[in-house]
Amino acid sequence: MKIVFLGTSAAVPTRERNTVSIYIMTTNGAYLFDAGEGLQKQLQIAGLNPIKIKAVFISHMHFDHVLGLPGLLMTMALMNRKEKLTVVGTRKLFQFLKMFNKEFYMDLTFEVEFIEAHQGSVYKNKEIEVLAFPTVHSTESYAYRLFEHKLKRKFHPEKALELGIPRGPLWNKLQLGESIIINGKTIKPEMVSDPPPAPLSVSISGDTAYFEQLIEFFKGSDIIIHESTFSRELANKASEMLHSTSEQAAIVALRSGAKLLALYHFSERYKDVSYLEEEARKIFPNTVAAKDFMCIKIEDNDINVFNNINECE
Repeated sequence: MKIVFLGTSAAVPTRERNTVSIYIMTTNGAYLFDAGEGLQKQLQIAGLNPIKIKAVFISHMHFDHVLGLPGLLMTMALMNRKEKLTVVGTRKLFQFLKMFNKEFYMDLTFEVEFIEAHQGSVYKNKEIEVLAFPTVHSTESYAYRLFEHKLKRKFHPEKALELGIPRGPLWNKLQLGESIIINGKTIKPEMVSDPPPAPLSVSISGDTAYFEQLIEFFKGSDIIIHESTFSRELANKASEMLHSTSEQAAIVALRSGAKLLALYHFSERYKDVSYLEEEARKIFPNTVAAKDFMCIKIEDNDINVFNNINECE
């Protein structure tokens, strides 16, 4: 899995940062979380193909999280996309896209399946599941948690041969967790393979004030990507505007048992966010302040952070 930050700024873009968007690549395809303005340019700079995106998840209807979506849809149409695209978000997002389709003659070449965000599972295929949880913000808003299930198990050929299962496609079925029947006998995957490894889990806060229930939703995440709009000194402002501080994000990561915390969604007042990173590290040492085109790579349960996507091969 690779996580690429296409934007890390709150509210408005800056010289160094675009508005928020996160692109997650898996063996099953790509998934986009929020779509700030300028998204298409960021995809081009990063060398990422929009056609690979299977689903888009919008946290809420503030402009810095959604303005890049109509242009992304049009780009996909111009690339003659045929595969269905799933879009998850609030009912206002559906109305927004309906208006764009009517007034701007989008004439898409593919089906858009809209799923209204709600607490619980909002997207699922064979390998990927995404859960949503309502957050505390100035408008209806959701955090998301992506699970990538590892289908392939560690296979034991000697056990398969002992049971009379010939080499070939039957071994692959068992390795992928399917039972088979051979010589009238049912062979279950656990008879010839280890249990599947635990799924990878990445949680994304969207915009939110600090609140206890979110910690429970994020429990056991490998990576938490949490908004860090303000520093500790502006905790009162964060509370007033229903945003989080870097210190509060670190508390969430610590109490959730995460392996890595990535801060994002920084107020434009912070030209250098290393101060926010240091503030969070006092509570949760394994913290990084994300920047545009930073890439987090997860491979064999190892998590590595690269400053640029070109290093993340």
